[in-house]
Amino acid sequence: MAVRGSGNVVVTYNSNNITAYLNTAELAATVDELEATDLASTVAEYSPSLAQYNLTIGGDWAKALDDILGVDALAPVVRSCVIKFTDETGAWAQYAWTTAFISGYSISASATGKIEHSPTLRLSGTPTRTTGTS
Repeated sequence: MAVRGSGNVVVTYNSNNITAYLNTAELAATVDELEATDLASTVAEYSPSLAQYNLTIGGDWAKALDDILGVDALAPVVRSCVIKFTDETGAWAQYAWTTAFISGYSISASATGKIEHSPTLRLSGTPTRTTGTS
């Protein structure tokens, strides 16, 4: 069953709930591949290697958010990051990192549009995953 994003995603950065400043949030996990093909192989073979995690967020720019993220984008520092997803039954899954930093920070504007932000957070290490129900 489909679940709307609004009201069902919470993003916390350095203990600051930044959800109200976000229109989008995408948690991406990528697993590097090790090429394992040998001379006896009849097809290419691969093994999983190390995982990488990124959180790409975006929304309407606000100075209050820039005071939280913009400062860290100028002078990168390690922070914590937590993202929580809730389904239609109230069941949730939360992913938390104690090592996160801003790896990209964009502010864009157009003459007929809004000022928007689109930061990317690099999430380092294995996340702590917890689940529960509301």
